[in-house]
Amino acid sequence: MKLHFPHGEHPDVMLENGQYTIGGDNAADITIEDKGLADVHVTLTVKGSDYSVSIPNEASLVSINGKLVKDDKEVRAGDLLIASQVHMKLLDSATQATDDDDDGKTRIRMALPQFILRGVSGAYFGKTYPLRGTTTIGRHSDCHICVNAEGVSRRHMQIDADATGLVIKDLESSNGTYVNGEKIDSKELQVGDEIRIDNIRFLVQTPGMGDPTLDQDGKKPKPKSKPVSKNDGQSASGSGAVKWLVTLVILGGAAAAAWYFGYLDGLLK
Repeated sequence: MKLHFPHGEHPDVMLENGQYTIGGDNAADITIEDKGLADVHVTLTVKGSDYSVSIPNEASLVSINGKLVKDDKEVRAGDLLIASQVHMKLLDSATQATDDDDDGKTRIRMALPQFILRGVSGAYFGKTYPLRGTTTIGRHSDCHICVNAEGVSRRHMQIDADATGLVIKDLESSNGTYVNGEKIDSKELQVGDEIRIDNIRFLVQTPGMGDPTLDQDGKKPKPKSKPVSKNDGQSASGSGAVKWLVTLVILGGAAAAAWYFGYLDGLLK
């Protein structure tokens, strides 16, 4: 069996016994960047002739043949797996994959979410989460987005998404929910708003928006060094001259005291 990528995001992968992690992080076995995948978005397990997928985080968007999957699911040859924006298909190794094959079936496309959350701090930096329906966020593993931090309540907040936009609600958390630095109970969200719970921060974005902390080349901007002004050089030079003058004064005073008390008589004879 092999894993085929109809849109060419990755070369075909021949599948043998074991597990294959698929995600946007370089640590994943199959890495696909800039397609909205979590670090490890989905895991494909092969045991002999049995194939199955599992989703480490139920907030990750995964479907098999058009049906959303939130936990372990068996897959077979011919199944179409969609993870975020990436299409994958299980094919028999002897089957020649052609991207323009038409088996007469209606192709089901998953609609992209209108909004996403992008982590911009801590362990959640760079991770993206689609916002569909109601998304709960908190420390409890049952939350759609589990944030494991001491200052986060078990069920800290929720975001409701519908055709009209987004609304965030604090779920009576101990340390509060903040939008753009303001503590809120309930508030409509706009693209670009910053959400903070404890010391974890997220940005509200639309799919395709880049990471605001990166430059145009996708790299972290280098910190600008402070230029050294002419006055700074003069100040350093003047400070050095003062130190030498003080040293000479101290040495001169010590020599004078030694002469006065006769300590130098033996040396001068």
